[in-house]
Amino acid sequence: MIFSAQAFAQSKGYHLSRNLVEAIDNQTRTLSGIAGKNYWQNHTNYTIHAALVPEKNLVQGRAEITYYNESPDTLSQIVFNLYQDIFKKGNSRDWNMGADAVNEGTVIQEIMLHGKTFTEKDKKWTRQGTKMMLPLEEKLNPKENLSLTIKWEVEISEKRPIRMGRYSDSSFFVAYWYPQIAVYDDIDGWDRISYNGSVEFYNDFNDYNLTLKVPAGWGVWSTGILQNVEEVYQPEVVKRLEAAKISDEVVPILTQKDYNKGVVFQKGEALTYIFEAEAVPDISFAAAIGFNWDASSLQVREGSKQKVLISGVYPEKSVSGADVALYARQSINYMSRYEPGLAYPYPQMTTFLNGNRGGGMETPMMANNGDPDIPAQAFGLTFHEIAHSYMPFYMGTNEKKYAWMDEGWASIWPQVMVDSLFPDYGYLERLVSGYSQNAGYENDIPPMVPNHLLATNYSSLRMASYTRPALAYAFLQDALGPAVFKKALHHYMVNWAGKHPLPTDFFTSMEAASGRDLSWFFYPWFYANAHPDLSLQKITADNQIVVENIGGLPLPVCIEVFYEDETSQLICEPTSVWESNNARYLVTLSPDKKIKEVVLGHELIPDVNTKNNHIILVD
Repeated sequence: MIFSAQAFAQSKGYHLSRNLVEAIDNQTRTLSGIAGKNYWQNHTNYTIHAALVPEKNLVQGRAEITYYNESPDTLSQIVFNLYQDIFKKGNSRDWNMGADAVNEGTVIQEIMLHGKTFTEKDKKWTRQGTKMMLPLEEKLNPKENLSLTIKWEVEISEKRPIRMGRYSDSSFFVAYWYPQIAVYDDIDGWDRISYNGSVEFYNDFNDYNLTLKVPAGWGVWSTGILQNVEEVYQPEVVKRLEAAKISDEVVPILTQKDYNKGVVFQKGEALTYIFEAEAVPDISFAAAIGFNWDASSLQVREGSKQKVLISGVYPEKSVSGADVALYARQSINYMSRYEPGLAYPYPQMTTFLNGNRGGGMETPMMANNGDPDIPAQAFGLTFHEIAHSYMPFYMGTNEKKYAWMDEGWASIWPQVMVDSLFPDYGYLERLVSGYSQNAGYENDIPPMVPNHLLATNYSSLRMASYTRPALAYAFLQDALGPAVFKKALHHYMVNWAGKHPLPTDFFTSMEAASGRDLSWFFYPWFYANAHPDLSLQKITADNQIVVENIGGLPLPVCIEVFYEDETSQLICEPTSVWESNNARYLVTLSPDKKIKEVVLGHELIPDVNTKNNHIILVD
């Protein structure tokens, strides 16, 4: 198997790491676009009892955790992610936080394991970066599970919110907040990449039961389904929520009039919310006082009566708040029916506007968004963060290494809707223009370089994760044609849903479903130091136009030809013209008309140098 993997890599021009070759040899991975017969992945059940203490910016929690070892390996330790240790004194970070933002990180009060209770003083665990390693006195054998309990607390930052935090006296978004067992997979074993701020996350598919206590007057929205609606909301709110669950129109569930009348929450000094979620990579929640809540439902799967509850939660004084529930509904409808064309995979989605002007961050069934004052940007942000429901949540990709496997999709999928609803904004044109301005410089690093190695160079990270792969996906669709592209994408997504696909799994899956060798496309776009630069090399005496691919990236070819008889002709060829020859392409025209001028290029095709795109023939 090692020889065949090496032969495959040589034939494609790809690099296969030693750990990937070993996984292929162990038959957990294949080179045919599907998981191997020995593929496995671990998972965890979390039962969390937590309390939000707003006056102290604290979340205090106790988690009962059962971890299932589905691997063939005997584990001598458990590795945890303590993401909020990014704020811990002495830890490394990708940027300066400022002294007033640094705190104690995740405070582990005690761990109960195998009938014993340990505290920090017992030194039963070690911490490095945002990882905690807990040695096991009784090793965890294959196909066995272990249970443990952890008590902890974490401060929610308001000085430097990173993807989450306290945004005002009346709003929190809390994510990456509990001791989470790290991924143990067939490629790296334990995930050891620390969270330093720039790169994001890699999680297993787990089950959660969250009981969250908050002070009276605080609303809570979370990953998962609220189990005790009638215990926290008054009857009129419950009635509206039930109406929204079957309504195709957006229903106001909570308004300022309701808060003023005091008819929102059940009485008491505190409220306890209970949420459950199954087979999701993470759990987060938003908590706020006086936020509006709108919602509707959508049937995302043909022939199914089950609907997705789609919510927008926002402060009264917001630019796009009144539109966000509709934006979310339109986004989910488009993605379920067109791109990617698979039903939205979760029972609900909540977009929370935190009061900031910009920025957004996805978590399963939740988005923590800013509030752009340009409608096209507000819609695009809403769409982008919901798109992550597919990548990396439905598809469990490793964002720490290959963020392009999710950010590229989330960056290109909004294009059709944004350019349709807001035609003057030019979503795709902006994407192409931005790439043309920055491609080809030293910071333009191939996406296959793992992201965590680029963490201190934001421009490289952004280009490799968002812009370049977004356009790669667009031009791959152009090369294959929409029907074949969608067939191949569905083949990949259906086979790898709920698993941990690697880049090679994506490449080989697309090839298997399309029936084509696509290394001519994948190698330059993802592995090579290539950039967009098509050039007009010459026009021959018999009216052949020679286009040279100087930068090496496969791109569509658009040429406008002007003849001496004052007529003109626009010729646009798909990206697939480079399939057989990646250096030059000949555009053959009738010799009956004399060419006066030729212009190469289009505003939707990136090009770093337009000076070589124009030829004027002089007699």
